[in-house]
Amino acid sequence: MSVSQDELMYLQSQLEGLESIFLELMPLGIELKRQQIQDYYDKRFSSATQTQASVAENELRRQFNTKANQVRNLVDSAESIGDSVNRLNLIRAAASLPGERNRALKGNVLQFCKSVVMENKIDPNVLATMLESTELGPVEARVMLGAAMFLIPEDIDVGGDALPVKDLLSRIIGLVKSEQLLPRNDPFLAEALCSLEGMEDED
Repeated sequence: MSVSQDELMYLQSQLEGLESIFLELMPLGIELKRQQIQDYYDKRFSSATQTQASVAENELRRQFNTKANQVRNLVDSAESIGDSVNRLNLIRAAASLPGERNRALKGNVLQFCKSVVMENKIDPNVLATMLESTELGPVEARVMLGAAMFLIPEDIDVGGDALPVKDLLSRIIGLVKSEQLLPRNDPFLAEALCSLEGMEDED
């Protein structure tokens, strides 16, 4: 299960691109097309440099280009799976290393994540089998964490009962740790732990 430093950096960049899409671009209705992504970051760069005359323009331009590239690369990767506007394809692309992208997800992970991301609900039986599964790997772990982390509502429907998203995330983290699906320094696991802490602090 060892992941090289380069692979961890790659996953970190993918995760940052995913965060930009879900937290910046989607709420503003920016189309996930290469030119629209570049235009959005060019506009952000222009407004940032106009307001702060003393800012180091080259460094700022580098940061905005990095952000735009992360998002564009992730959108391209999602398109290799299917429709890049599909939130689940974006999460799958971000959670996979290049060689893993075209492999089918094991277990009920696809069904589980589809209902989480698209319908904000989970079949209790699917949840139970997921949490007891011993056939999952790193990609499945990251996809499940991503699906729970980027949910907007605070609760999810589990067989008619409302389950707080933080409880769902906590259970998935528990599974990932007990089955040792990801190394401790995996960006998705680190981000999930921070997200969970943030959700608990809000209570």
